[in-house]
Amino acid sequence: MKPALLLAAVLVVLAAPPASADTVLTLLNHTDEIKMMGRTTPAQTVTNEYWFGERATRYDSGETSVVMRVDLKKLFFVDHAEKTVSTIDLPFDFKSLVSPEMAPMMEQMSKMMQATTAVTPSDRTGSFGGYACKYSRIDISLAMMKMEMDSCLSPDVPIDYERYKELSEAQAELIPNADWMKDVAEKMKGFPVRSDTTTTMMGKSYKGWQELQKVDQRTPPPGHYDPPADYREKKFDPMAEMQQGRGRGR
Repeated sequence: MKPALLLAAVLVVLAAPPASADTVLTLLNHTDEIKMMGRTTPAQTVTNEYWFGERATRYDSGETSVVMRVDLKKLFFVDHAEKTVSTIDLPFDFKSLVSPEMAPMMEQMSKMMQATTAVTPSDRTGSFGGYACKYSRIDISLAMMKMEMDSCLSPDVPIDYERYKELSEAQAELIPNADWMKDVAEKMKGFPVRSDTTTTMMGKSYKGWQELQKVDQRTPPPGHYDPPADYREKKFDPMAEMQQGRGRGR
């Protein structure tokens, strides 16, 4: 499983904008070069955007968009490269996304996804994207992966934390046995305007970071929170998504 999927699921947010325009958060996300199992993934820095509307939110990262429609109680997972959209009804249970023949494999993966977590506040402070913040150390240990995060959290970023929690929980449900993600999100008091992460897998480590660049107000283009009409519907396959590492912040 791609660790970026885990990280982004922990950091994802949902905010409530004014009626005249939507709130847009722009962040830079950097991952160092990764050498693992004979494969090399080049270092990359990408710009991610979160659009927060009155009844929906949209997250854009590369060729993937995730749209949560609060009014329709649906989550749209959009792949612009393949021109496909997967529609998931909310709320949902992870098991409902898995076919009976895949259930044993997913049960095994669920056991591997058991994790221990710790969130430790500190007195260290910072300022990013125009927002003062205070650091917390977040440690996540899974069977084959360890993540160490230093996140600078700001309570002043204009978000609705109840809706943030709803989206965080929906994102967590896309991964087997990920209740620990909800626990971490509950303990993170504020928006992570800067996060520095060290991920260790199979004895190899690499670093990455994410930083808020700006918060502004924009009018969304028509259909911004709707799945593209010319994209074909595709059943969401959690196993394929985890293997490919598509979606939230890769």
